[in-house]
Amino acid sequence: MAKKVVFWLVIIFVLLVASTSVFAAETDVETSNIGFTQDKTILAVADADKEVSVSDIEKKYSEVFFGEDTESDLKIVSIDYGRDYPHEMRHLFYGQINDFDVNNPYIMLMYIKIDGTYVPLKDVERKTNMTEGVCYLKTAVDLEYIGLNKVNEVRIIVFRKNDIDNLVLNENLQVTNFDITFRRWNFIEKLQFELKNLFN
Repeated sequence: MAKKVVFWLVIIFVLLVASTSVFAAETDVETSNIGFTQDKTILAVADADKEVSVSDIEKKYSEVFFGEDTESDLKIVSIDYGRDYPHEMRHLFYGQINDFDVNNPYIMLMYIKIDGTYVPLKDVERKTNMTEGVCYLKTAVDLEYIGLNKVNEVRIIVFRKNDIDNLVLNENLQVTNFDITFRRWNFIEKLQFELKNLFN
């Protein structure tokens, strides 16, 4: 009898939590600034005496980075993504690296198309669109559009740090495009996540 009472109390609690989430205010989405990366992210190039900013790289390779039809066949890093509950807009992008070198890490740059222009898609914590890693790349970003009829056009650029002065598409430069659509979490999904969190 006591187990049944506890079970029903847990169910009622979860339903209250889920229903409260349904009526919560919608997530505010901060619109990215149009244009090149404005942050102070700097890449220290191993074989040079100078440091190069991300905005300098974007200007040098703008034709390749932001070309309408640019996409590579080369997969330097296999990138995947998934949603991050309970956030409505948040997605995690990640890539596992097998061929790694501590002296030559991988660089991943994230962009999203807004009003026909690719703009920086910044990590929610680090506030930069650049991720650097030796054996694993991961970034959490908030996409711009929600709804199954709204497409988030995400572009991911990957290269190795020491190749920065001579990037060539399909040789040492990867450009991967994703068209991502998603809807708001529904009641059943919220209930499943809340139950999972409750019993973990």
